[in-house]
Amino acid sequence: MSADVEKEGGPQDVTFFQSDANLKCTRFEPDTFAEPKEPQTEEAARQSWGGKAEFLFSCLSYAVGLGNVWRFPYLCYKNGGGAFLIPFASMLLFVGIPLMYMETCFGQYSATGPITVWKASPLFTGIGWSMILVTFFGSIYYNMLLAWTLMYFWKSITSFSGSLPWTTCSADWNPGNCMLIRTMSDRNRCWRQGGFFAIAHNHSCLLPDGASWLVDESTGNATAPLLDELYNTAAGLNSSGNASQLARFLGTVDKPRSSSDLYFHNFVLSISNGFHDLGFPKWELVLCLFAAWVVVILCLIRGVKSAGKAVYFTSLFPYLVLTILLIRGLTLEGSMKGLEYFFVPKWDRLADPNVWGDAAIQVFFSLSSGWGGIIALSSYNQFHNNALLDALIVSFGDGATSVYSGMTVFCVLGYMSHVMSLPINAVAKDGAGLAFILYPDIVTSLPLSPFWASLFFAMLLTLGFGTMISNVNTLKTALCDNWSSVFNRGQRPLGVLIGICFVAFILGLPCTTRGGMFVLQLLDNYCCTYSVLVVGFAELMVITWVYGADRFLDNVAEMRHGRPVSRAWKYIWKYFSPLVIVAVATFTYVSVKPSKYANYTFPKAADILGAIISVLVITPIPGVAAYKIYQLKSPEPIMQKVRLLSQPDREWGREMGRKPAGYYAASDPAAAYESQQPLTATGSYINSSSTIGAARVIVQNRI
Repeated sequence: MSADVEKEGGPQDVTFFQSDANLKCTRFEPDTFAEPKEPQTEEAARQSWGGKAEFLFSCLSYAVGLGNVWRFPYLCYKNGGGAFLIPFASMLLFVGIPLMYMETCFGQYSATGPITVWKASPLFTGIGWSMILVTFFGSIYYNMLLAWTLMYFWKSITSFSGSLPWTTCSADWNPGNCMLIRTMSDRNRCWRQGGFFAIAHNHSCLLPDGASWLVDESTGNATAPLLDELYNTAAGLNSSGNASQLARFLGTVDKPRSSSDLYFHNFVLSISNGFHDLGFPKWELVLCLFAAWVVVILCLIRGVKSAGKAVYFTSLFPYLVLTILLIRGLTLEGSMKGLEYFFVPKWDRLADPNVWGDAAIQVFFSLSSGWGGIIALSSYNQFHNNALLDALIVSFGDGATSVYSGMTVFCVLGYMSHVMSLPINAVAKDGAGLAFILYPDIVTSLPLSPFWASLFFAMLLTLGFGTMISNVNTLKTALCDNWSSVFNRGQRPLGVLIGICFVAFILGLPCTTRGGMFVLQLLDNYCCTYSVLVVGFAELMVITWVYGADRFLDNVAEMRHGRPVSRAWKYIWKYFSPLVIVAVATFTYVSVKPSKYANYTFPKAADILGAIISVLVITPIPGVAAYKIYQLKSPEPIMQKVRLLSQPDREWGREMGRKPAGYYAASDPAAAYESQQPLTATGSYINSSSTIGAARVIVQNRI
C-alpha cells in the first residue's frame, strides 16, 4: 500500500492501493484531523484532585484501614511474631508495589474508572466488573464494623459522667462467668495459692464486684476450652486422688470471660448459637448501620472535591491516636514482653506455606490491590503526575503503619499478659476481638477511661470511613464512567451515590441479626481472599501479555514526559508477580480449612455458600468475554473475534476519561466514516494510523 499526501495547500487526496475489496477509501479535508476544542462545561470536564497531597492522602486513607489495626497484628501473633514480617515485606516488594504502580499508571493514563479502563482490551472488561463486585461485597460487611464502632463511640462519649458499660459484671448480659481484668489477676493468684479442687467446686476463691467462677455440675459445658493453668497445676498434685477428682470437674467449669468480651457478644451482638439461629435485626445495630452509610454519602456528596478535603483528617488523625496509645502502652508494665514477642521471629514458621499465603492475602487486603480503588483514585490525577513516587509512598506508608499499629497492640498484649498472669497467646484475640474486646479491656484500667475509649473508637471511625469513602467512590466512578451519557448529568451522580449506599444498606441487614457475626465472618473469608488473588492475576496477565508490556511501558513513559521506564518492571509484571500469586493461591487452596468463629465451626452448607459467592465475584471475567464474543455479529471464526476484541477500543487512549461526548467521532476520520457506513457491531474493526504532515491517514479494514 502507498499513500501520496499533499503537504501544503488545499485539499489533499489520499490514494490507497490494495487488493482487499473491503478496504474503504475516502477523501478528507485537512481540518478533519484537527483536535477538537473540548467544551468547558462542568458536565464535560472530569473532576481532578485539588492537589497532589489530596491524592496521596486519599490513597493512604484507602489503604490504611481497620485491617492494619487488628488483622495485621493478629497475623503476626498467629504466624510466629517477627517471622511474619519477612514474608510480609517480601510480598509487599514483589507483589504489592508492582500492582500498586501498575494500577496507578493504568487509571492515571486513561482517566477512567475500573470498568471503562478495560477499553484497553475490551474482551476482558469482566475484570473491571469483578473488581466492582469485590469492592461492593467488601463494603457491605466493612460498614458493619463501622456500625459497631459507632455504637461503642456513642457509649464512650456518653460515659464521661459515669463509667463505661463494659467495666462492670453486674449486668443482665453476664451469665455468671464474667470477670474484670483486675479480678482475673486475683483469680489467677487464688488458683495458685488455694486448694484447687475446693476452689472449683465451692467457689472458695472470693472475688470483688460479684465476679465468680461458674460451675454447673448438672449440665457442664463440654465445649468450653479449659484453662491452661488447670492442666499445669494438676501435674503438681499428689497421688492422693485429687488429680482424678479435679479432672472430673474440668468439663463442668466455664472458662471465665472478660466483661468486655461478654459485653460485645451478649449485649452488642446478642450473638446466637450459629447459622441456624440468625434471628431478626437488632434495631440499635440497624440505626448505627444506617448512620454509617449517611456519613459516607455526606463525605462524597460533592465528589472528589469533598472527599479530597475529608481525607486530610481521616488519614492523619489515626497516626496521632496511635502515637498517643503507643506512648501510653510503652509505660505499661509488661509492654516490653509484648514487643519482644512481636519482633523476635520464630524462624521455623518460615517453612510453613500458610505463613506466606497469609502474608500475600494481607498485602492484597491492606493495599486493596485488585479492588479497583487505586484505578479510580488515580483517574483523577493530572496526566504527568509521578505515579511511581506515589505508589512507593503509599505502599511503604501502609506497611509502616501496619508495623506501627502492631507495636501498639503488642504493648497492650504484653500488659494484659502480665496482669492476667497468662501467656500472650492466651490473651490475643482474632479479628474484631482485637478492637472490640482487647482494647476496651485495657482502657478500663486507665485513668479517665471514657476519654481513652472515645479516642480509640474515634480513630477506628476515621480509619474505617477513610476506606469506605474510597470504596464507594470507586463504585460510583465505575458506574458513572461506564454509562456516562446516562449518569453524568446534573444531579444524577448524587442519585447513583445514594442508590449504591441504599442497596448496600439493605444487603447488610443480615449482619445486624443475632447471627450477623457469622454472616460477616463468612463474607470476610470468601469475598476478599481467593477471588482477589484471581482478579490480581488476571489484571497482570492481560495488561502484560494481551495489551502488551512494551506498549504499557510506552504509555507510562508518555506520562513521564518521554523519559523511559526501567525494563525491570516488564519482567516483574510479566513473570515474577504472576508466578508468586499462583504459588500463594495454590498453597492457600490446598490448606483450606472449614470456616469457624471462636469455638463454632461453620456448617458445610455455609462454606459452600461462601465458595459460591467467591466464584460469583470472578464469574464476570469469562462471562463478559463470552457475551462480547456473542455480541460481535460476524461470520469470522471465534479466534478471530477474540483477537479483534483483545485489541484496544478506538476510544482507548491518553486521558480518554477527560474527552467530552462525541470527541472521537469528531476527531477520528475512521469514526467520521463509520457515521456514514455503520458497522455490523460495535468494535468490529481494526485500525492503524500514522501521521503525515497535517493529515492522519486511517486504514480501516471492515470485517
